[in-house]
Amino acid sequence: MKYIKIGKSSANDIVISDVTVSSQHAIITLLDTKEVRIRDLNSTNGTYVNGKRITTETTITANDVIKMGNSTIDWVKHLNERKPPAPPVYPSADTSTVKQRKTIGSLPRNDIVIEHKDVSRSHAQLLEKVTGEIVITDSGSTNGTYVNGQKISVQVLRQGDRVLIANKYPLDWENVFGKEPKPQPKRLKKILIPAAAVAAAAIIICGLFIIKPWVIKEKPWSPEKIFASYKKTVVMIYAEYYYSVSAGNINYGNYVILDGELVEDDTNVIIGTGFFVSDDGKIVTNKHIAQPWEYNQSEIEQLKRVVQNHLKYEASKSSKNQIKYLPLVNEVKIEGRLASIGIILNDTHITSKRDIIPCQFIKADSNNEIDIALIQTNSKSLPVGTEIIVDLNTAIIDDSGIVVGNSVFTIGFPKGLTLANTSQGISANNQDGKITQIRGDYEFGHNIPIIGGASGSPVFNEYGKLVGVIHRGLVASQGYNMAVKAKHVATLVN
Repeated sequence: MKYIKIGKSSANDIVISDVTVSSQHAIITLLDTKEVRIRDLNSTNGTYVNGKRITTETTITANDVIKMGNSTIDWVKHLNERKPPAPPVYPSADTSTVKQRKTIGSLPRNDIVIEHKDVSRSHAQLLEKVTGEIVITDSGSTNGTYVNGQKISVQVLRQGDRVLIANKYPLDWENVFGKEPKPQPKRLKKILIPAAAVAAAAIIICGLFIIKPWVIKEKPWSPEKIFASYKKTVVMIYAEYYYSVSAGNINYGNYVILDGELVEDDTNVIIGTGFFVSDDGKIVTNKHIAQPWEYNQSEIEQLKRVVQNHLKYEASKSSKNQIKYLPLVNEVKIEGRLASIGIILNDTHITSKRDIIPCQFIKADSNNEIDIALIQTNSKSLPVGTEIIVDLNTAIIDDSGIVVGNSVFTIGFPKGLTLANTSQGISANNQDGKITQIRGDYEFGHNIPIIGGASGSPVFNEYGKLVGVIHRGLVASQGYNMAVKAKHVATLVN
């Protein structure tokens, strides 16, 4: 017996990117007797077989038309599709004990530059571990990294392995970390130099090192440079969400709470900030922007009480109703769902919702204290005019890089469209401050001025490297605010 799970969640066998489809919408069962059955999983908009909504498990054939929400499902095609064999997985592909790291991509900032259009800006990384193993990791590239013809995400390399970037450009990985051969000693000619000249030269050379050592230091960026570098990378997030309400097999529909009132078939709007982290259009923002219901337990409890009171009222009408409705009181389910999520680019004009670039929710950290999430443009690409991403390979993932008193900078959309909407179009705000507090493993304190809408803004250090993501602050305060540490961003994205 086999099962095919269908829904909007990426955990399903058939994933449907449609707001009218529930996260876990339906399941198809293939019996050993060759009979095929489909069952709806209490979805919001139902499952239909040949135009008729099903309420119980139903037998289907290859000729039946299966529809969920607005989408028609070709489950037979899914069965016939042959999945490519998984690449071999070698042990010890852990990258936690790295001795050396080389980045690979098309931009000059990489250690290994491959200047071709089908190579991503930050394509892959080659790692030398303290154990001597060499590990290749793909950085979420568009055209992939291949080892011996198989597309990989992380793999330990063995002598003789053939590595192709974008399945086209060979990488001579075995010589990347090799030591330079020692030069053979040359036979020197005898040259007579006056002793006084030798001594004078020695004094001059030694003096140079004593007076001013030859040390190259990284030059801090100006606030103007940080803003100019990342103003096209930062975007405004526009999301709409609602609550799906059910009790057992009873679907009450979709609701929101507006100004304390329960409203049916409407959506709540939430606005925040995000920033691009990959060439295929992935954007980091706050979890409370992409999944606001996770932080709105009071609304969920209010909805739950309304439904429970309705069930109790129906149960009080008759003994028959009591049997029917009372057991459902403890089965009330309130599910938050995105109606839509998209982005508005900095330095652009917006006149209607049609100007919002549509996106899909990808994932969020399961720990609500780590308030970050990942979304992606539907086109799985960067919008025209967006060339620079926030490079997570250079992000500050070591807590020693977060020091009280260090300068930090951010770009975002505090107060949403109220401040951002100008005669020149949508304009982001550039703010700066200091790190004020170390608050454990998840976050640090800062005094950058923020207000609603700034949530999800990247926080950079004075060298333009990501140190965190703004996510909350004290109410009616402009100086006691918090940011999620960048190391959690790198963990979620990778």
